Amino acid sequence: MNFQSKIAASGALALLLTACAPAGTPAAVAPSSGELVVYTSRSEALIKPAVQAFNVAYPGIKVTVLTGKVGELAAKIAEEANAPKADVLINTDTLIMASMAASGAFQPNASASVMGVPERYRAADGAWTTLTLRPRVIIYNTALVKPEELPNSVLQLTDAKWKGQVGAADSTNGAMMAHIAALRKLEGSDKAEAFVSGLVANETQFFGGHTDVRKAVGAGELKLGLVNHYYYHLSKAEGAPVGIVYPDQDSYGLLVNSTNAGIVKGAPHAAQAALFVDFLLSKEGQKVFAEVNFEYPIVEGVALAKDVPPLSNFKLADVSFKALIEERAAAATMAQKAGLP
Repeated sequence: MNFQSKIAASGALALLLTACAPAGTPAAVAPSSGELVVYTSRSEALIKPAVQAFNVAYPGIKVTVLTGKVGELAAKIAEEANAPKADVLINTDTLIMASMAASGAFQPNASASVMGVPERYRAADGAWTTLTLRPRVIIYNTALVKPEELPNSVLQLTDAKWKGQVGAADSTNGAMMAHIAALRKLEGSDKAEAFVSGLVANETQFFGGHTDVRKAVGAGELKLGLVNHYYYHLSKAEGAPVGIVYPDQDSYGLLVNSTNAGIVKGAPHAAQAALFVDFLLSKEGQKVFAEVNFEYPIVEGVALAKDVPPLSNFKLADVSFKALIEERAAAATMAQKAGLP
């Protein structure tokens, strides 16, 4: 059953007009028309299903999506501060999200949906909130790598036997930078810098995003790739010969990052923006992220996609988003020094 058929078959999205109304907004005056402008660093394939689902529930709201690198979008929002054009930012970089919130780029959002997200996964005033969680994993080409050869730690990607055979995202990628920040916190600055330097020295192929990494591994151009978990499931669904390693179970544990959303301060379509964020945090919106993108919902009670193991199966790294935010500047400086493009 295709995506549109799944949505149509549910027959329940119309009921969300009441459930998704922003806190304090009577359902009778919830916006059912108008416009919404979304800036996002997510690839179109990963954000489009959620936008389509929103439009099924609210067909009168025209949604315009602008995609780009997270740093570029953050700069664009700052440039437009006196006359905002964006209503919502959805990105994959908690570090930049928190930094932007600290500078006043987002407006507080105390809707029941946002406040229902665990506090460790959002700003205290709701200026930004996590939408989904994504653990960091290693994918591999099953035709090129035997199970007994696989690394069990991300740190082993610098091993000489993988020279020129590993793919990873570059310094423009939020998940990669959060990973480096986490390593600094967990392993110390020297070991984290040695890891990044080791990747560079080992002729790791760096890409602007994880889609290119997973496609290179699936095509046999590379043996291994450092990605977020759902890229494995996307490749597997396409029939690519890929396997997955949930690394560092014998040491500090699995690292987890997030996708996030915030309503831009002065958003020209603030009511529609609040409705959109609430929809993404509704069970129907979370179901789209889980079923179509294979992500981990931030809302409890939403089933995972088939073959996606619960996070409770793994040892998770003991590092908070707050700690990652505190490490952001130092991690960026260190990555640059280590030669990460």
